[in-house]
Amino acid sequence: MPYLAMLPSLLCGLAVGAEDVRRRRVPRAWIAAGCLTQLIADVVYGLAVNSLFVVPQAVLFAMVAAVLQCLLALARPGALGFGDVTCTLMTGLAVGLFGLDAMIVWWLAMGLLGLAWMTLWIRFDPQSDTPYAGKVPFAPVIVIAGLAAGMFGIAL
Repeated sequence: MPYLAMLPSLLCGLAVGAEDVRRRRVPRAWIAAGCLTQLIADVVYGLAVNSLFVVPQAVLFAMVAAVLQCLLALARPGALGFGDVTCTLMTGLAVGLFGLDAMIVWWLAMGLLGLAWMTLWIRFDPQSDTPYAGKVPFAPVIVIAGLAAGMFGIAL
């Protein structure tokens, strides 16, 4: 049941995604709780499959993903925020369990889903009369793409 190992990031990611859509902020307390519980789930999963190598693998992949997301945020200020970087770290702890293939699928899914999400959000912006008009929340894309990549990793 490797899909249960992704549950902490998924649950916290859903809460973070909902908050990002409502208020365009990613609560750091949710991210911290998600990272901690996901790390515990990674250790339990590593013990269950008798391969603790997956724990440092997940941590390193998550850190690489967060650094890449941070570089993307710095390349075009205002496009991504620090909340998106931390959400990437949390989700990367779950996706990283399943290796490099799952990470590549995750980034491809984030790109494709992100483009579709941004196009639809800008076209049908439900908050066009609020201060958040024109700003696209990206945390839901990170989490949903992570779930899809995790399911891909489990299928391998």
